[in-house]
Amino acid sequence: MIFNRLLVFTAFFLTAILQVSAQEKSSLYINTLNEIDKILGDHHFFKNTTFENSDVIEELISNIDQQNLIFTDEEVDNYISLSKTNFDLGDEELLEIGFDILSDYKKRYKTLLVHQSQHINELNEIDLFSSEKIHRNREDQERFHAISMIKNYYESLAKSELITIMIKEEEFEKSVNKLKKRLNRRLKNLEQLTEDDLFSWLMNSKTSLYDPHSNYMSPRVTEDFEINMSLSLEGIGAMLTSDDGITKITKLIKGGPAIKSGLIKNNDQIVGVGTREDSQIVDVRDWRVDEVVKLIRGPKGTIVKLEILPSSSPAEADGKVIEIKRDIVKLEDQAAKKQIIEINNIEKSYKFGVIDLPAFYMDFEGYQKNRFNYRSATRDVKKLIKEIDNENSDGVILDLRGNGGGSLYEAYSLAKIFLGRGNVLQVMTSNGSIYPLGHSIGIQNYSGPVLILVDKMSASASEILAGAIQDYGRGLVVGSQTFGKGTVQRLRELPYGQLKYTEQKFYRVTGESTQNKGVTPDIELPFVFNSQEVGESSYDNSLDEDFIKPLRVTDFRQVKNIKRTDTNSKDRNNANFLTSYIAKKKSISEDRDSREYIDLDLAKRINEQNEYERSLLSLENELRINLDLQPFKNFDEYLDADDEERNKKFNDLVLKEAAKILIDQIEFNADQSTNLLTVNSN
Repeated sequence: MIFNRLLVFTAFFLTAILQVSAQEKSSLYINTLNEIDKILGDHHFFKNTTFENSDVIEELISNIDQQNLIFTDEEVDNYISLSKTNFDLGDEELLEIGFDILSDYKKRYKTLLVHQSQHINELNEIDLFSSEKIHRNREDQERFHAISMIKNYYESLAKSELITIMIKEEEFEKSVNKLKKRLNRRLKNLEQLTEDDLFSWLMNSKTSLYDPHSNYMSPRVTEDFEINMSLSLEGIGAMLTSDDGITKITKLIKGGPAIKSGLIKNNDQIVGVGTREDSQIVDVRDWRVDEVVKLIRGPKGTIVKLEILPSSSPAEADGKVIEIKRDIVKLEDQAAKKQIIEINNIEKSYKFGVIDLPAFYMDFEGYQKNRFNYRSATRDVKKLIKEIDNENSDGVILDLRGNGGGSLYEAYSLAKIFLGRGNVLQVMTSNGSIYPLGHSIGIQNYSGPVLILVDKMSASASEILAGAIQDYGRGLVVGSQTFGKGTVQRLRELPYGQLKYTEQKFYRVTGESTQNKGVTPDIELPFVFNSQEVGESSYDNSLDEDFIKPLRVTDFRQVKNIKRTDTNSKDRNNANFLTSYIAKKKSISEDRDSREYIDLDLAKRINEQNEYERSLLSLENELRINLDLQPFKNFDEYLDADDEERNKKFNDLVLKEAAKILIDQIEFNADQSTNLLTVNSN
């Protein structure tokens, strides 16, 4: 199956008339690969780590055939053996073997899709009631020994997908036609793969060996990346990725239309898109993610319809259709905002200022041009704290939930508001040198009680600030373990495209790294977002947590009796209906996800789906009753509901518990001060 020369594969895409152009493209690819090797070897944080090109081939096969359902075990052994035949496998040979494997992948996948289409034409409805089972996930299963075995399994996969469609459609012929359209779309997408796409797959198999944040971007992907960074096109304000042919939401941008709607969550699957309010939903399963993005983008103020599935649902299921108005995510939407909450305690009523900081933003152009009124996170937070102080607040809650980071400068600049002068973090470069970042001079703008609220999506700059507040004993960090991204990336131009690579690593003043581990909260809240499927540690080849020499810092001694504060919070939470709701919902999802096999029996699958919907609806209605909201009449009403009011009530309860934790800290500090005064007077 392996061709002898790269140009033979190039001819697969281009006519004989364009052979000269193919040679030029091949030369461009080789030059780009050489430059990637040089940059990673000289400048990556792990630049002294070497990978053989045979390792790249193994990674490529793993990436394109994650479920072990394309190649047989003998074919994979042959690919690996060929890549290791020459110990000094060069870049030209890597491209030749890599492109041949990708060509074989395209041919084989096309054969299997055609086979599925032919198979469903032979099925009768009675065939959907069988004792067969298939694995929910074949990633850890052995490869098949023969192509005939792979084809048989693809027949079972087609039958399973048809059953999933039948659960909602109910009519057999209509379900068969729907599946045929999906298979035809997959074939079309396969044929649309370009040389650049295949080169990107091969290059990213190389860069991912170093770490998950080092990526090659083709010229087209570079253009999309720059558009996303500048937010110059209207959309929904979400970062998307493709996982096994399904478009998934990796991050919702605060201030964007998606997060404002309250209808979408991180890790949700987008399986259908309607470009206008009056348009039909187009099934986008197995679409390229850039093609899905093109459908979602559109003029500001227009409606896009999305068919959404929760992360735990099978990708073949029918989802909930929602409508979102397209808009640009403006700096004002990302800016810090404040609210005042009041908590009536036994002896006193407390007032707290809550600052929601979606990102560590900065108007770099305004800063460089020395504009007096340029916007930044530090400036806005400082202004809001002054307003909070003027309202005689008892403390500040800085909400960093969902804050994925931003400007490194803003992270340690904002820390100065609470700490005054002093180092905030340490940075190690790829050459091993370490230097601190902070302020040698400066005043503390706010000396009152402070609490930092975090969740699993708090990353990078958020982790720097939270870690500094914790390390200086300046305030409590409350919520869940944070994301764990403690690295810095840099972009470099290539002969063809760009390379993003990791060149630095963050460390706290204690010498601990936030990489992989994140920041551990002083007090855990069971009802903030915390998923094991999200975070740096969930990525393959993520850099490890490590330690360096700590710096000497001042302990503000403003954190008292953490153990007692934690106990008080746990006692309140154990009696809180939200804790029960989170535990039960987690149990429902884990029960569904832990099943090793999927039945190919329509009756069993209908019963399983009905039971899942009953459990979820009952749990959601229990929550709504506790939130003084009207319960849903049925599951469809639950899917179609606007959750804005529910989410606000949910969030108010989280902030209320954070405020009660801060009250405990204020009162413990007051008690200790009183005790000291009593001792001194005696």
